[in-house]
Amino acid sequence: MVGRDQKERFCRRHRETSQMKDYLQYTAYTNLLQLKRLNLIVEQVLSYAQQKQSSQLKILELGCGIGAISFPLSSLGHRLVGIDIDPDSVSLCNSRNMFTNAAYIVADAETVNLQEEFDIVIASELIEHCPHPDLVVETIRRHLAKGGIGIVSVPNGYCLSELVFSRLFQRIGIHSLFHKLPKRVYTSLTGSPTPYYSMNVSCHHIQFFPFGKFKRLLNHCGFQISLVRNLDMGLFLDWKWLSPLKRLECRLADFAPHSLAGGWVFVIRRGEE
Repeated sequence: MVGRDQKERFCRRHRETSQMKDYLQYTAYTNLLQLKRLNLIVEQVLSYAQQKQSSQLKILELGCGIGAISFPLSSLGHRLVGIDIDPDSVSLCNSRNMFTNAAYIVADAETVNLQEEFDIVIASELIEHCPHPDLVVETIRRHLAKGGIGIVSVPNGYCLSELVFSRLFQRIGIHSLFHKLPKRVYTSLTGSPTPYYSMNVSCHHIQFFPFGKFKRLLNHCGFQISLVRNLDMGLFLDWKWLSPLKRLECRLADFAPHSLAGGWVFVIRRGEE
């Protein structure tokens, strides 16, 4: 009996490892922080699917951009709906979508109501771009099925990279000029094909959350936090030529207090459950 249980655990780990290797071919992410965030999200999706004993979950991604998260999740067999306010991003997703279990529509994450519930609702690196963060969290709640989970990632608005790049550079105009560089120059410098992995180059950060404030937002909107994982220390930009330093701070973040991390992945559940 023990031998059979060990064999089943080994087979399950092998299947999950194979899935982890395969889905990466479908993402536009190339840099360390982006890949760590994606891996944490997929880890939670696989864990929830195992908990529900279901090979196909219904997933909604708010702010899907060019599909850097939704395509990998679709490759795992889950039914996925991606929405984004930017028509060009949604058009690119539809043109590249090779999965019959995925669909993309133009909609505002603050107001959309699909009249449908999902096992998982994802809002990754979205809320800091939105004028009304509470409305986005309410959208998560509105679309989340009973017993479902939300997966939300957000940067620490007071880490060094946010203070310099998302605040100072925006204020003095360097931010916009930088994103107007020729694509080949931008890609060779940053390792990323497009800013924010969206076709909308004007989607700057307008919300800046410390850890406690973001927790209060989630709690105020009726969510309980099941898990928090740190992403990095927010010291360096996630650019290709800074990858050795970024790798070090991503590892250090796993041992740091949440309040000192440069960003987080939250797993949330509706409070009454």
